[in-house]
Amino acid sequence: MRILDPAAADAGGVLPDAQSRTGPEVARLQARIDQLAAHVQRLEQERASLRWMAGHDELTGLANRRLFHALAPEQLRGDDRSSAVVILDLNGFKPINDTYGHDAGDEVLRVVARRMATCLGDHLVARLGGDEFAALPRAPYADVSETWWREVAGSLSAAIAPPMDVQGHTLSVTASIGVVPAGRPADLPDLLRRADQAMFSAKRHANSTDRAGITWVVATESGDHTETYGPVASEPVVGCRPGDPVWVHRSGARRAGVVESACEWAALVRYRCPNGAGTMVDTIPTSSLTIRTEADPYLDRLSSI
Repeated sequence: MRILDPAAADAGGVLPDAQSRTGPEVARLQARIDQLAAHVQRLEQERASLRWMAGHDELTGLANRRLFHALAPEQLRGDDRSSAVVILDLNGFKPINDTYGHDAGDEVLRVVARRMATCLGDHLVARLGGDEFAALPRAPYADVSETWWREVAGSLSAAIAPPMDVQGHTLSVTASIGVVPAGRPADLPDLLRRADQAMFSAKRHANSTDRAGITWVVATESGDHTETYGPVASEPVVGCRPGDPVWVHRSGARRAGVVESACEWAALVRYRCPNGAGTMVDTIPTSSLTIRTEADPYLDRLSSI
């Protein structure tokens, strides 16, 4: 390769002998330059793809264990908003694999991953391996209730539960969830260890009661205190059917809503926004719903259309 000299610069950046090149020679040089540019672009795309694959689960597209461990500590050291570490393991997944094959099992994992990502939005969500997932939800604002994560865990559990159509079969799984609120300073390995223990406690609860539950661990002076909650009723909530009026209980307040669809212990509900203007749709645990007898002209009119 020749280096451009001052004389070439005076000639507009063209080498002296380049002015005498024929049209075919210039075309061949341009074609070679285009080939090199295309090659560089392919290398950049391969580099970006390899970088993505190094930090993501190939099956579900979620972050993998490596990326979760890389990103979580920084998020735990973030602003004044509190965080919680969530470990989740699926109930009923192994029989699906054994009965319908690994392709069906893989599709179930993809559906669960999409539901988790939709439910948790911008929060960090990862597949750790097999049917085990992790998440690091953060409080919506700094002065939120200390138990804000209970609503997040309940919504996550409810989002996973509805039946799914996989290869012509209607399949369903539930989740055993372990939750540990992150204090300050927060040690990620310790939080993960405790959340894992909480998840196994929830798994034992599910196996002994045949009901999926959520377990959380709260640090006290005498050690970790473990509690398990919902859903515990043996029957669906009465009236939890499409079109039924309900109250949605969230963050210490209730909002008028209408059920759009429902499964045994979760419902898709359209309900009033916090400021009363407009509506929103979300998956709500039936434990957070009660029957509404008071009329809401706007919501009830929409449900009848």
